[in-house]
Amino acid sequence: MAEFNQPISEFIWNKKYRGKDDKDLKDYWMRIATSLASMEKDSATRTKQFFDLLSDFKFLPGGRIQAGTDPNKKNVTLFNCFAASCINDSIEGILQVAKESAITQKMGGGIGFNFSTIRPRGEIIKTIQSEASGPVSFMYIYDAVCQTIESAGNRRGAQMGMLIVSHPDIEEFINAKQGTSGTKPLTNFNLSIQVTDKFMNAVKHDRDFELEFHGKVYKKVKARELWDKIIKHTYDWAEPGIFNIDTSNYYNNLYFIPEEEIMLTNPCGEISLPYQGSCLLGSFNLTQYVSNSFGESAQFDFEKFENDLPIALRMLDNVIDISEYPLKVYEEKEKISRRVGMGVTGYGDALVMLGMRYGSSQALKFTEEFMKIMRDTLYRASIELAREKGPFPYLIDNNEYREKYIEGNFVKQLSEDIKKDILKYGIRNAFLTAIAPTGTISILANNISSGLEPIFSNEYTRRIKLANGKETEEVVMDYAFYEWKKRFGDKPLPPYWVSTADLTVDDHLNTQSVFQKYIDLSISKTINVPENYPYENFKKVYEKAYDLGLKGITTFRPGKIRGILQTKEEKQKEKTIVLDKILSRPQVLLGTTYKLKTPKAKYAFYITINDYELPDGRRIPFEIFINTKNTEHQSWITALTRVMSAVFRKVEDPSFLLEELWIYEPNGGYFDKDGEYIPSIVAGIGKILRIHLEKLNIVKPKTRKDPGLITIGINGGSLADPIEVPNDGFEICPECGRRGLKVEEGCATCIYCGYSKCD
Repeated sequence: MAEFNQPISEFIWNKKYRGKDDKDLKDYWMRIATSLASMEKDSATRTKQFFDLLSDFKFLPGGRIQAGTDPNKKNVTLFNCFAASCINDSIEGILQVAKESAITQKMGGGIGFNFSTIRPRGEIIKTIQSEASGPVSFMYIYDAVCQTIESAGNRRGAQMGMLIVSHPDIEEFINAKQGTSGTKPLTNFNLSIQVTDKFMNAVKHDRDFELEFHGKVYKKVKARELWDKIIKHTYDWAEPGIFNIDTSNYYNNLYFIPEEEIMLTNPCGEISLPYQGSCLLGSFNLTQYVSNSFGESAQFDFEKFENDLPIALRMLDNVIDISEYPLKVYEEKEKISRRVGMGVTGYGDALVMLGMRYGSSQALKFTEEFMKIMRDTLYRASIELAREKGPFPYLIDNNEYREKYIEGNFVKQLSEDIKKDILKYGIRNAFLTAIAPTGTISILANNISSGLEPIFSNEYTRRIKLANGKETEEVVMDYAFYEWKKRFGDKPLPPYWVSTADLTVDDHLNTQSVFQKYIDLSISKTINVPENYPYENFKKVYEKAYDLGLKGITTFRPGKIRGILQTKEEKQKEKTIVLDKILSRPQVLLGTTYKLKTPKAKYAFYITINDYELPDGRRIPFEIFINTKNTEHQSWITALTRVMSAVFRKVEDPSFLLEELWIYEPNGGYFDKDGEYIPSIVAGIGKILRIHLEKLNIVKPKTRKDPGLITIGINGGSLADPIEVPNDGFEICPECGRRGLKVEEGCATCIYCGYSKCD
């Protein structure tokens, strides 16, 4: 039975994964095994199989599975990540997805977004004759939601933001993490650009490229100039990453289902997903299949590896049925495709234990061998599960779809016997393989190298926080290095033993390319380049990655980058910036309560905005609450106030919300006592926010009739009641705003302006 060989591994176990009743690792593995076997007919037999596979950290289910199968934890998901819904290009649609994001992250799931559906900055919104603020402006809402959930929960939120390369706001998006003129950096996103074949061909042939939205061309740019802006920013800041979306869809196993089109990825990019897709992960620890390490007789146990694969697949497939889901739509989407992402970890350590240099022809040959076994065995195991439990629903009694499935560009590479059995029996899981970043679960497994990465460093110093709140430093050894030291002491390392700093870019690219051949989803991989790596060579890295058919690529170059290689001084500076932006709630806040009375609702709305005082004496909004007896509005009011409060804590100037809140309802609005036409309840809330921002000198005051404000608290007030109009059967006209719309003979007509719904 394995034990922790370093304090850091036990520390991670206690902090993140250990269940309340887990006395030791045996209890821990048994708890996970029992939970995942609970739905099986022969649960006792399956529990033993699962326990044996989990023991010694041979198989590492995703972190959410390891932590969430604790029966003492309620309302958590066993899925690592999700893809957001398609963002409808309206304030209602944007806020709806923000609400879904908050629910998802509260349950422990990361989330990816595609912002390409939001109209570009400057586009005229015809209904209000105003200019749109563009997708990047709305990303601040999602950024703030993520930060708020992080501050309220125990797990940092994880978000991926994507934009198609042809979007007119692509240049603003490129700089979003560092902030553009007048805006602040987005700190809670990974960013990737969806690159298309059309764009890459334009780059290759030095052609013009059109930036367009919904078929309307906004401008033409030189493709190579835009490509250079993307790569230069990545060279300096490690973002945005590149997601080759056409390549991903070319190898999409469900290419024949429109709803399953690949539209985005999870936060780390290893799972390419349709809207509302889910990310279920598990990784084989390759070090546990190596015998006689570091010697000439070192071997990889291919037979045991092959025998263990079906057991692990059964475990993950069971997760689909026993897990909680943040949203019902996630559950429905997952159960119709039963997508899983089975991968490996400890690859870098396994290579040195086998006497192979990372990126060498010997290592690549070995990778081809075990990855082919992994791919084929998993597809065969999924067919067997389909025979036992049924295929994923798209293939149930549908020969046409089964034929299309085996004609897919990835599946058709499989052997004829596998494809024949898919036609006969179907297959349980539409997708089966992915290489995920294994992060803390690799540290948990005695600090093995992560995913398919090389050894990062043989040993390093890590700061950890103790239970008493104090910090200490300890030396942490890589798993293979620890085993070497235990066996050989200070004997010099062999020449094949390399770490990240010793490798070339081609070592990384060639390794990822071999893995990608056998992966039906995607790969999370960082390609490290030295700080002095020439920029022109750096550009070729991305072009070569595209030519190799990689679905995505991320690089890391020391320099301006803010990331895992920060100095102590840089880290402290970043922390100061974050604290300057993310406000913690004081015990007491000064606030203003406004009364909003509208003929659109029976009862008044009482709107309270509390302010935060900055060190320089300025006050900015911190939070907003709305109380009302109009219970039918409660759900959207709660969502709206939470999102607005999250934005307030993130930015000093939330005035961009004023335009977004000016929404027109289909059945019209009303005139208030200022004589101003208010097109909806939400717009009325927006007007109150404007008045409040005027009081704080954040926006320039707008000339209006004195509404006779009633002071509540400090400098507070309420809008006077709007014009009262008796409800005599007329509705509000959407054209002129008067209550003169009558419905008769199946048509609605306004007695004042002549508007007709039938025109």
